[in-house]
Amino acid sequence: MPTIRTELAVAELGGKFYVAGGFGGLDAFEVYDPKANSWTKLKALPMGREHPSLAALDGKIYFTGGRGVETYVYDPAADTWTQRASLIHQRYAAVAVTLGGAIYLFGGTGPSDTIMQRYDPAADAWTERAALSTRRDHVAGVALDGKLYALGGRLGAGSVFNTVEIYDPATDKWSPGTSMQDTRSGFGAAVVDGKIYVSGGEILVMPYSVRDTCEVFDPQTGQWSYKAKLPQPLHGTGAGSFEGKYYVFGGASNPASATPRTGVVQILTP
Repeated sequence: MPTIRTELAVAELGGKFYVAGGFGGLDAFEVYDPKANSWTKLKALPMGREHPSLAALDGKIYFTGGRGVETYVYDPAADTWTQRASLIHQRYAAVAVTLGGAIYLFGGTGPSDTIMQRYDPAADAWTERAALSTRRDHVAGVALDGKLYALGGRLGAGSVFNTVEIYDPATDKWSPGTSMQDTRSGFGAAVVDGKIYVSGGEILVMPYSVRDTCEVFDPQTGQWSYKAKLPQPLHGTGAGSFEGKYYVFGGASNPASATPRTGVVQILTP
């Protein structure tokens, strides 16, 4: 990675991974091409952020959160940022997920922090949606089979979750999902070939630790199972998928710390 960082955000668009912010590169914005195994530096973020949220929609990248309400959209063709409507509620360590032509932001800390916010690009407006049953900062999330999954997270130091909540946009309701085998916060998650992959994570319950485990959820069986471990324990990572592989970006290996940071891309071939 050109910029070695942790507590960053990742979004995949057009077969490339866009990586934004984080400790070690607060305003850094770079793109990784998995086919060429190469990085390109892009126009810097409009403002430095750690623990931001990133999502791809309609050929563009949306950036928000990280202790702010500002939302910006990036146009890859022009390499430019444009400000869009601000969040209703400030968010930090939340996750942004694209589903059905909209961006959903959930989890994290900030005012009314169980409330999910939905962005409509045509209206350039955020609206409130159903609240999570549990406050979850450093949460991970994915979209699968028309629903959103809120995975793990924590409620500050001294707690960590393995529980899962599933959101149905048709009913605007969250319901319990199948819990992961391991508790995790500040970890990566992505969908690979119709299955949910999660890896790493921080455990701020004494004695503090960082995980190296990787799990996969098969919606056909409703079960989580372990896959190959990360080469090292990591938290504060971003993750994504491309052509049947699971990619993990950045992260740090000490709990409650932004160091030491790793500057490589970890790739799992299931």
